[in-house]
Amino acid sequence: MRWVVGDIHGCAIELDRLLHAIRFDPGDDEMWSVGDLVNTGPDSLELLKLWRDIGGRGVLGNHDIHALRVSAGTRKPRSADTFDSMLESAEARPLLAGLRELPILAYLPGGDHVRDAWVVHAGLRPDWSDLHEVAAKINEPSHDEEWLTSPDVAFATRVRCCTPEGEMNKEPGPPRTCRPPFAPWDHLYQGRTLIVHGHWAMRGFYRGKTTVGLDSGCVYGGRLTAWCQEEDRTIDVPGRSR
Repeated sequence: MRWVVGDIHGCAIELDRLLHAIRFDPGDDEMWSVGDLVNTGPDSLELLKLWRDIGGRGVLGNHDIHALRVSAGTRKPRSADTFDSMLESAEARPLLAGLRELPILAYLPGGDHVRDAWVVHAGLRPDWSDLHEVAAKINEPSHDEEWLTSPDVAFATRVRCCTPEGEMNKEPGPPRTCRPPFAPWDHLYQGRTLIVHGHWAMRGFYRGKTTVGLDSGCVYGGRLTAWCQEEDRTIDVPGRSR
């Protein structure tokens, strides 16, 4: 089975519970992340070690990019960051190297009676029509500082509300707070392929006709949610109380 899990944010205990709940077998199953594997939660180092051990895959989120930039010395840490112990660990270098290799857009082909899907952390620009073409451009291999801070990467890892022209605002609230000319990015998505994303904890889990949002706020005491592509179903486990 192929599973896609919402924003984990260093919640290693919750991921372990989820793996047991779905009876995950690394030999037969795949686990994909919508991004934000690290930061905010308490166990970024243990999370990355567990992710490595299960052969986890996925896309980069804005918190992952922030951690990579802090590790590289190109950005200063923030007071709310929770990955100091990870960066200080002798195990950090290979784990962060694996994190850096993750793409921004990932295509998950389906099959007979299984829908194809794209995975992105936050969302898509309204003018991104050919996603294979966009992925070929945005997933270019340098993964250097210029790439991490490029406008397309910023959009895909940060958007919630935007205009039809692709202007973002910083509104973190639920969709009703996207006031004109801004709208939830998925309301402007014209494609037919299913898009699976995270990044919007205040929206929570939702299922639309062509989009699935998996950020159910685990790190804030919500739930950790995963979606199974073959069976088109979700399963979740409770987050820790904060």
